[in-house]
Amino acid sequence: MCTLTFVPTKDGYVAGMNRDEKLTRSHALPPERFDFPGSAAVFPRENSGGTWIGCNSHGNLLALLNWNDVVPPFGGATLRSRGVLIPELIGGDDLAGTHARYAQLDLSGFLPFRLIGAFLGESFIREWRWDGLRRQEFQFAWAKRHWFSSSVSDALAWRERGQTCENAERDRSREVVSWVRDLHQSHDPVPGPFSICVHREDAVTVSYTEVRCGGDGVSVSYRNGSPCFTDLFDTEVSLAFGAARNRNPVNESCAQTSI
Repeated sequence: MCTLTFVPTKDGYVAGMNRDEKLTRSHALPPERFDFPGSAAVFPRENSGGTWIGCNSHGNLLALLNWNDVVPPFGGATLRSRGVLIPELIGGDDLAGTHARYAQLDLSGFLPFRLIGAFLGESFIREWRWDGLRRQEFQFAWAKRHWFSSSVSDALAWRERGQTCENAERDRSREVVSWVRDLHQSHDPVPGPFSICVHREDAVTVSYTEVRCGGDGVSVSYRNGSPCFTDLFDTEVSLAFGAARNRNPVNESCAQTSI
């Protein structure tokens, strides 16, 4: 259960993602830097190590959404965590390298998912889908897009939240970061399962992650809890482009602060 917003900017992009989970789900860990051969990446993670969003030192973004309107072939039993997918793929240099890694993955045992990739070098968006048996791929132009998932109904989430995004589009005079943040705090038309900031008896939006890519690198900001509760972030981690290649072990290129 999530909402992802992607908006290109003059020299990069801004992405915001609400993570919606049941109240019984344990709290996730804030973003950290992780090093891979030839690159570094920043992402929050579950205690098990999996994640739902990450960005690397090439400016490549990956985000994962459950695909709830597809019936899995094994009755919905969770055999393998989908959260491991991004850590497996986030070290890729570009779209071709990431796709090659993805094509080699054994997806048997994974529940259906939609994996979104935005690749700064190519200015291109790719969506990989897995329905439990077959892979699908979609390509999109470098343009503003939204993705939605809900355990109640992906289709209804697309309709209701899509209307909220369409209404918000009429107020695009504001700076893009503020616009994305306000959108992800939205309770339009009422707080509930299909508002972008979700409020259900058994589930809520448990965090908001924001990726700002451009200039000399990327910054990943993280807000634990429902984004409507505060405008402040708990953690921010910055990463310079090419950080892993030029990393000086004495002068760490990643800063983590509470803001």
